[in-house]
Amino acid sequence: MNTDLSNDIQLVSTVSSKFLDDQQISVVSVLRRGSVNQVFIVETRNTKLVVRMRDNNESLEEYEKEAWCIEKAAVLSVPVATVLDLGVIEQHAYMIQACIEGVEGRDSLFPRSHIWRQLGKYARLIHSIEVAGFGLKCSDLTQGNSRESWLEYLNYNIESLHENDELLKLRVLNERQSRIIRTILEELKEQSFDFGLNHGDLSLKNVIVDDSGKITLLDWGSAEASIVPHHDLIQLLKISMLENDPDDGEIQSFLEGYGISQSEFAEMLPTLESLLLLRAFDKLRWAIDCGIEGLESYIIYARRAVERKLSNP
Repeated sequence: MNTDLSNDIQLVSTVSSKFLDDQQISVVSVLRRGSVNQVFIVETRNTKLVVRMRDNNESLEEYEKEAWCIEKAAVLSVPVATVLDLGVIEQHAYMIQACIEGVEGRDSLFPRSHIWRQLGKYARLIHSIEVAGFGLKCSDLTQGNSRESWLEYLNYNIESLHENDELLKLRVLNERQSRIIRTILEELKEQSFDFGLNHGDLSLKNVIVDDSGKITLLDWGSAEASIVPHHDLIQLLKISMLENDPDDGEIQSFLEGYGISQSEFAEMLPTLESLLLLRAFDKLRWAIDCGIEGLESYIIYARRAVERKLSNP
């Protein structure tokens, strides 16, 4: 066992010990597909916990956001993994949760349509949770003015469409498309939106399905205060567009669970595609500003969003 892992396991044992009734503690590091956390299963004869950890204390704010979301969702009877504790130990942020028995949604033998339909039901409940602001931070959920912050976000992306735009240099769009898209985004100002909590990453990888088919929703790290139901819907459109997962039938199952009819969705689709474009551009600009290596995935997302919107005006 390497030194870093051995030290992490010792930290996990320390923070979880107050919740355990036995000195014989087993701590196992697990690799969860797509996870940005170190994840550990802590177990005694009678207790089983999950400890998520990151090696920087700045991540505590994200864990605090997740805990806020989980608490609010639980009140509405959305199945979640209860948060038992969170904090910082030796510059490591951690969160301790109850361990949910079952398998990840991608590995479940239950029909994918069943899982997506249930996720639609959960999304409707989650979207009813009130937020004060707009954005990804924990403070955005409880402070601010949603409408004002939304317009600031929109105006920033509109004003970024100019002749020296980095997106022109990256050939995400051309000057003619830039003028068209500017008009499209300007039109969003005239629309009235509702704001609420969005999970931000509704997918099969973020659920646990038990033997009875009960579905528990995990990983609230991408949750944010945004427009509802649009924000979670454009995330589904994004991963469907890029990965065909969910496919059209699974999106329909989600909509059925949510209570959105085919005609209602068709009416929403032009606005959703405008918002998808806005999101793709904003994410690419963020990646450029942060100097993130490997911009290609952001560029592909933005180009595909342009193609989709301008082919379906």
